[in-house]
Amino acid sequence: MSEKHSGDNGGSPDCGDEPRRYHLDSDDYRRDLVPMFAEVVPIAHAVRVELDEEWLDEAFGEDDSERCVEALAAVDALDPERPDDRTRCFSLGTGRESEDALFALLDAATTMVGEHFVFRLALLDDSGNELLVTIPHESMLWGESPPLSERIVASIQELLADRVGLFVASTVYERWETGDHAYRFDTTAIVQSTLDRKTSRTYCSALSARHLDIVDETTLVFDTPMGEKVVPCVTRERAERVAKTVRALRRRYDGTRL
Repeated sequence: MSEKHSGDNGGSPDCGDEPRRYHLDSDDYRRDLVPMFAEVVPIAHAVRVELDEEWLDEAFGEDDSERCVEALAAVDALDPERPDDRTRCFSLGTGRESEDALFALLDAATTMVGEHFVFRLALLDDSGNELLVTIPHESMLWGESPPLSERIVASIQELLADRVGLFVASTVYERWETGDHAYRFDTTAIVQSTLDRKTSRTYCSALSARHLDIVDETTLVFDTPMGEKVVPCVTRERAERVAKTVRALRRRYDGTRL
């Protein structure tokens, strides 16, 4: 089947004045959780946390549950706002107790029980905007700039420089089609979709590939833990651009040269 040649739009997309969402992609979310939040605390005004107290059961792990109970007690001692049964909000900067309560929650979230007990936690600025958000049981952590300043984003990225991880902007670098599929290079992954875009899947990750070759000038072949992944890029220029970006991401992530 012949290939459809979509526009060969190179370079990074123009994001204009829209906020850029950054997310943590790391080999060890628990290791990076607390220090990343510590980078943002100095500019934060408040904490909003959603807690799933059903996990406070010693049957799941006595030590973990104790850390969660202690964190909950530290939060409730602050007399937080309770917009619903699950959510607690408290201000930072009202004394050391508020920061201690925050870091007790984050410490609990690094345990098996705590990652479910601390369902969702966000640092807020003085306007109520979310600066940094985590959903521990999904190992998800993200923030948008603005309201995060470029300085804070850079400090987080510097923190990760000696770790296997990235705080990387969500970016669609390329979109293209073949006669069989639509593709996009989205942040750190090649996503393959049906031509109508109704279904899609992460086809391969820039961060898990063990090797990358350009074959026949227009085709990328990724060696992944799941076997070879062949990505037709239609044009030589696109194949070279995608390969260059993948290699740059890998060098930043873990120092690997593909």
